[in-house]
Amino acid sequence: MNYSDLPELADVYLEDSYVLNISEEPNKIVFTMEFVLTENHDSYSAPREGEQYCYRDGYLTFTDVSKVEWLTQTLRKFTDAANEEDMGNVDFLTGENGSWHVGGDWGEARIHTRRQPEITFTAESA
Repeated sequence: MNYSDLPELADVYLEDSYVLNISEEPNKIVFTMEFVLTENHDSYSAPREGEQYCYRDGYLTFTDVSKVEWLTQTLRKFTDAANEEDMGNVDFLTGENGSWHVGGDWGEARIHTRRQPEITFTAESA
């Protein structure tokens, strides 16, 4: 199952979204993100001046995690033209047999949980 098949993620474009941080907690892994929203998303608004997409900060969270297998992992960060750092994009997120396989410039992991990933947004800044 591809992430875009999930109703909660269908109108989010992870391949151009930015991973800002990854934190592992007991039974949970959280990706702090700058999400790209498509025009069909309920929270979509026109891109700000100078930006290509509608961005929203938030979290991609996996809960009830029994195990995280890191296939590769890097702490490398990238700096953009605005001098903001990120860890790259989410190149893929697929569900397969009780786990989620996720990867990007920051690494690749198999996250063992039968729950679907959830998105929450942070409060919008003025």
